Amino acid sequence: MTAAAGQAAVGFSPASLAVIVPTHDTRELTLRAVDCALAAGAAPGRVVVVDDGSHDGTAAALAARFPGVRVLRNEAAEGFTRAANRGAAASDGDPVLLLNSDTEVAPDGLARLAAAFAARPRLGIAGGHLVYPDGRPQWNGGRAPTLAWMAALGSGLPRLLGRLRPYRALHPAARAGNVDWVSGAALAVRRRAWEEVGPFDERFRLYGQDLDLGVRARRAGWEVAVLPEVRVVHHHGATVRRQPEAGRLEENPELLWTDLLRWWEKERGAAARRRAARALLAGAALRLAGRSLAL
Repeated sequence: MTAAAGQAAVGFSPASLAVIVPTHDTRELTLRAVDCALAAGAAPGRVVVVDDGSHDGTAAALAARFPGVRVLRNEAAEGFTRAANRGAAASDGDPVLLLNSDTEVAPDGLARLAAAFAARPRLGIAGGHLVYPDGRPQWNGGRAPTLAWMAALGSGLPRLLGRLRPYRALHPAARAGNVDWVSGAALAVRRRAWEEVGPFDERFRLYGQDLDLGVRARRAGWEVAVLPEVRVVHHHGATVRRQPEAGRLEENPELLWTDLLRWWEKERGAAARRRAARALLAGAALRLAGRSLAL
């Protein structure tokens, strides 16, 4: 980060940010996420970890390693969305940075984030540039879903194309700019924007709350953008489900599809939800047909 960028962040700094980390049974990942945030300049007193009913000793491990970090504990798991809202409500920093427990912010990430909010007064929500541990880009954000996008999701085409190096270099995840929504894995929101259009809608169980918040913020006149200079390593899927026998990390398609359909109904009505469901099913049917041909 240049000296000019640092000077631009008048009123905002890494220490002014509230960092919220919801976690459920991801102790080692959470310790790493907090460690990276503190190394990037976050003030310990403004880091809030919401332990959502973990059984792996997360809260005790955090208290032992980071005594200045605030830990809130839900005795029973209430879900990511409620945990994120609880953490944001308990914090006093600005902007509010929500981080998945399986993320690692780059050492200069928080300074660059603060500078962006200082330089762009109408920047309401900003997303980090998410990458896999090997450097491959992830989906950072984008436009609101269309029926064609829903069909492609059901077909599994994006995952297939993601294996191709040329596509990874060209698709929107590798670029930045103004979008309708940014990924909740690393989502920063100006405190005033959060108070105006937030919090997360708790009807969304795991996915879709970032999409919903971004669309509401855009409608209220706030800018929503992906910042390429804020690099965040994301162990994608680590907070959702692990297959121990293969060591694989995966999304939960059932939750993803149902939360997306919930957004369609909230935003565009019951008829739109039915059309989106048909698009998903058409894509899934195409995927099954392709598998049958391959076999």
